[in-house]
Amino acid sequence: MYFKTICFIVISLFIGTVAFSQKLNWIPFEWVGDSVSGKYFDKLALTIPVSIDGLPHKFKMQFDLGAETTVIYGKSIDKYLDKYPKLKNKLDSTTTFIINGQENPMFNNVGLSLGNVSFGKRDIGYFKDYGEPIPTDSISTSTQKLIGTIAPDLFKDKYLIIDYPNQRISVAKKLPRKLVKVDFQVCQIEDGRITIPLTINGIVENLMFDTGSSIFPLITSEENANQISADNIIDSLSVNSWGNNVTVYGKKIIPEVKFGKTILQPSIVYYIKDEMFTEFFKQQNIWGITGNAYFLNNIVIIDYKNSRFGIK
Repeated sequence: MYFKTICFIVISLFIGTVAFSQKLNWIPFEWVGDSVSGKYFDKLALTIPVSIDGLPHKFKMQFDLGAETTVIYGKSIDKYLDKYPKLKNKLDSTTTFIINGQENPMFNNVGLSLGNVSFGKRDIGYFKDYGEPIPTDSISTSTQKLIGTIAPDLFKDKYLIIDYPNQRISVAKKLPRKLVKVDFQVCQIEDGRITIPLTINGIVENLMFDTGSSIFPLITSEENANQISADNIIDSLSVNSWGNNVTVYGKKIIPEVKFGKTILQPSIVYYIKDEMFTEFFKQQNIWGITGNAYFLNNIVIIDYKNSRFGIK
């Protein structure tokens, strides 16, 4: 499957008041489960139903805040481009973006909706030679087809609210009153990617927050992992990272991990024995990556305008 598990390149709460609901347009998301190295994970990836240019088909995209550009997978959309030349004609090779070191064209002025919420006309990347091909006899069936990745370029200068317990997100220009007093911490945002502060073993470290990294509470270099963990490796997994298979190893975390004043649940730290990933962490000036796993009982609020990250 073409779900990303690592990307390079959140208190259970029910809000039942009418006033709160009226202020936010909620977009549902679904957890996708699958087996990795013979182990089944029920929360491997997040997908969101989408509509592309009003086409009469059921699509979905992975929700991935570790990406930079919202993209449509070339191999997954190609059969639809043959059927809908108007969409195909929106491909513009003079407008490009870089992913995995390769230049790719963009779709220009494409209508995009997440759930029932319109995001207007957008420029969306065309990730050529990527994705799972959809057979011709399947393109008109009623099942949702995974055709791309939703990235943070859609949320610039807005609040993104991720309600994990109720499996929904919302994008807002202003926060509802009930979420204003969340314990926010200053974060760093560059090219849409979010770096948040976690206190690990009494030291504040910067970690990328990546919703595409669903099964790993922490992933870092081998050196960093060894400094906060027991000696024995207690887990290993072979995972897909944007089309490449890598092996990650897990050890039990010994010290406390906190976000602000909130103590996060004891867990496992994972690492990769590969200098390329270690170098990536150094280049990004981060200790490692964290994702959904620590925040499954929380509402997470990301303030893209003021560079803040909060949990409730």
